[in-house]
Amino acid sequence: MQFGIEANKYTDPERTAAAYLVKYYRNQKIEYPINPFQMLKDEGILFSLVNFQKLEGVYIPASSEDDVPVVGINVDRPITRQRFSAAHELCHHLKDADKQVSCPIGSKNAVEKFAEGFAAALLMPISELRAQVNKRKNTSNTISMDDVLEIADFFGVSFQACLFRIAYLIHAIPGNTEASELRKRAMKYGPDKERKRRHMTYERLYADLIDCLRDQFAFKPTDHARYVFQNEYIYNDSRMEGLDITVEQASEIVTDLRLNMQNSVFCNEENEAYLSIAGHYDMYQEIFAEPVKESLDVYYLFTLNKILFSHYPHPEFGGSARQNNTLVLGAKFETVDYHEIFNELAKVDAEVKDYFSKKNAISMSDYVKHVVRTHHRITMIHPFPEGNGRTSRAFMNVQFVRAGITPIYIRVEDKKDYIQALSRADKCGDYGELYEIVFRLILRSYIDLNKQFLH
Repeated sequence: MQFGIEANKYTDPERTAAAYLVKYYRNQKIEYPINPFQMLKDEGILFSLVNFQKLEGVYIPASSEDDVPVVGINVDRPITRQRFSAAHELCHHLKDADKQVSCPIGSKNAVEKFAEGFAAALLMPISELRAQVNKRKNTSNTISMDDVLEIADFFGVSFQACLFRIAYLIHAIPGNTEASELRKRAMKYGPDKERKRRHMTYERLYADLIDCLRDQFAFKPTDHARYVFQNEYIYNDSRMEGLDITVEQASEIVTDLRLNMQNSVFCNEENEAYLSIAGHYDMYQEIFAEPVKESLDVYYLFTLNKILFSHYPHPEFGGSARQNNTLVLGAKFETVDYHEIFNELAKVDAEVKDYFSKKNAISMSDYVKHVVRTHHRITMIHPFPEGNGRTSRAFMNVQFVRAGITPIYIRVEDKKDYIQALSRADKCGDYGELYEIVFRLILRSYIDLNKQFLH
């Protein structure tokens, strides 16, 4: 966009951001929340998520005409802070393109303060912020903490960043607005708990990030990926199903199975726990098999379920549809009548094939959302007598791997949120929480599988 020369005409971050927005959107209407990750891409900047310890981000200018500028953003920060960091680093690109800039957490120098002011003004333009406040003002011309929460969500920023901007620029926060007092009031209000109570999610913000990183998420089942993923997956998925093993035990079992297969000491019919893990291991050998298949159908579920139980004394039990109606203990949903299993699977199959055929023509986030809905629907169909959870989660990863997307695993400590999100989809048809969970899991898996490259 060649805004760098113009940017240096301004000495005020508000005016700089306002001018950039005019230049970026031209005559188009601004859609909120603004996507700063897309702005980085449109500026020709390569950005990545990085395992920083003490930095919010870093800007590295291009070293030559053939080079491109690079931005790194702290992977461990909340999505709202990552968006702020993206806007912050964009400011450095516009104003400080001749030097590398490292941005420490909590930095207070003048250059960093300018970039912070630019980021706030870019993501929360003052005219739209005032409009959002005016919609909610009471008779005292002030707004409540609940109003601030809604406005922060509208802009895709943190509650505290929004609160401070409203307090200092629009003066619509009642009472003492000194910085220390505002922080105390924000902490007392508990925006994160309130968001959860209202079932508010960051689904859209994660979708924007994932779509902008699509090329970096291109997944191939390398030996390293197999090793890391199978250890983590088998440990966590076994714990999800109530199997009490340590991560060290899971790793030992996976390693022995990988080296010795059927001759492994863990392939022991007397120990169902090991039989289950052996089935898990074989299932993921199948999922990560190369070459990656270029077709997909929902009936692959039956192959996965058969493999899951292949080490049991009666392996024919696996891969067969249930022949009666069952009550899922602890679940908040009813499974479909067993007579309707194949009719319902046929409907899912048509959608699976449709989305898989157009996976490269739609956004990555739209494809992931489809996979999430499919996963939920399979849990409702509950096609097998046993192993439905493990099989449906494995099939979710089949859909990811064959589409070239990083597979996921659900940590046992995330089980409660995962179950609650499935339940919300059951009862309300609201997939927002489930979408957000899976988006976050994709980001985490990407980092786990690429740690050696992200420092």
